[in-house]
Amino acid sequence: MKRILWASVMLCPLAMLAQDIRPVDIKPGLWENTTTSQISGLSMPSMPQLTPEQLAKMPPQARAQIEAMQKGSPQTHTMKACITREQLSRPLFDNGDKSCSYKLTSSSSSSQTIHVECTRGNTKTAGDLTLNRVDSEHLKGDMLMKTTGDSSTAGSMGQNMTIKLSFSNKFLSSDCGDVKPSGGDR
Repeated sequence: MKRILWASVMLCPLAMLAQDIRPVDIKPGLWENTTTSQISGLSMPSMPQLTPEQLAKMPPQARAQIEAMQKGSPQTHTMKACITREQLSRPLFDNGDKSCSYKLTSSSSSSQTIHVECTRGNTKTAGDLTLNRVDSEHLKGDMLMKTTGDSSTAGSMGQNMTIKLSFSNKFLSSDCGDVKPSGGDR
């Protein structure tokens, strides 16, 4: 019985490597990504206090972002991205950044779970990203990352932060126009 249990434990990682990794079944092309992020544990560098008059002179979007950052409120950003067929054959958020590793932990035509680890200097970030296909033209998901830094090193953030992201993506067109694929097609 012990041998069977030991063999199961040892072969489990091999079975995961041998599993059929299938791309999420979405259309390649131009997508609109709306991401809401919230960072906790981040202390803002000392900024000069802005007077109400200075805030009033700022464009409304810039003013709202500064106020949200000061309060630690969630921030929402929308951008366009080009997703190619080749990108669909690997973890979707792998943008080619050499300081990060992307490990696909599960994959099916309806979802992907990706473990991400990044190291920049003495700052390390790690966490998991989950993508869920709503239909061939809509994705949603979330990501939870934890960042740690060594405050004894110059240039390091020296902070422990938690980053929560939620996103919804919608297909716009099969033609990406001027938008280039992120990370290039390798």
